[in-house]
Amino acid sequence: MITDDKLIWIYNEAYTFLEHKVGSNVLHRALDYYETYKPTELNQIFRRMVDSLKNKQGYTNFIAKADEMKDILCAFDPHQVINTYGNDWELLLDVYKDTFGAKYKIDPNNKRNAWLMFSKGVLSCAKFLVSFKTVDEFDAFVRSFFFNEYTIAALPMLLDKEIFGYGFPLACDFLKELGYTKYGKPDVHLKDIFLQTGIVDDDSDYEIFKQIVKIGHLVNREPVIVDKIFWLIGSGLFYESDIKIGRQKEAFISHVKSHTTD
Repeated sequence: MITDDKLIWIYNEAYTFLEHKVGSNVLHRALDYYETYKPTELNQIFRRMVDSLKNKQGYTNFIAKADEMKDILCAFDPHQVINTYGNDWELLLDVYKDTFGAKYKIDPNNKRNAWLMFSKGVLSCAKFLVSFKTVDEFDAFVRSFFFNEYTIAALPMLLDKEIFGYGFPLACDFLKELGYTKYGKPDVHLKDIFLQTGIVDDDSDYEIFKQIVKIGHLVNREPVIVDKIFWLIGSGLFYESDIKIGRQKEAFISHVKSHTTD
């Protein structure tokens, strides 16, 4: 089992690795968003849920941008979406087909069609959100899970059950992008880095998530920052600047393997 000291060392090496690549100012800008963003209305939360649902592997290439759905989804008002479509995902899918059918393959008869599954997911997102009257009520609900690493992990598990097509990683993605800094997404970049550097022996979503939270505790940083550091290494994408470094995953893994804390 990897020691706490080794976890701290790997995180510090990751941070320094990126800082040398892009400079401290660019790196800080890439991290600041998560520490400052806070939604002010349920519409923003619903929009974020739809965006995360679209982040399902492969969906980005097959599903239109959320901005293009604003009218269809009633300006992202979850109450109006339920009033308009109820639980009738076929009705929503028909509207999507009328609007986007010329550009995307939308097949109501194919149960695995991305748009069919997306439509089900969108309505389950709306159904979940209408149980909250205000943003503050939703915020209190999320924060009620912030007791320890196990209860923090329980919320994405709950969302996995409540929202069709989400799964644990997308639930984490939704929460972190909404500004809840206790969450990081166990995506493919983190899985590769954590497994190959010995942070985990099992690259399951749950194990990756637990180590994100643990590292955050050890280095006194929020888990979302830990997630972003390793994601930036894996993706090389700094959306807040024009700097492009390309994927640095293999270089960083080699760096860790060739160095010790001694």
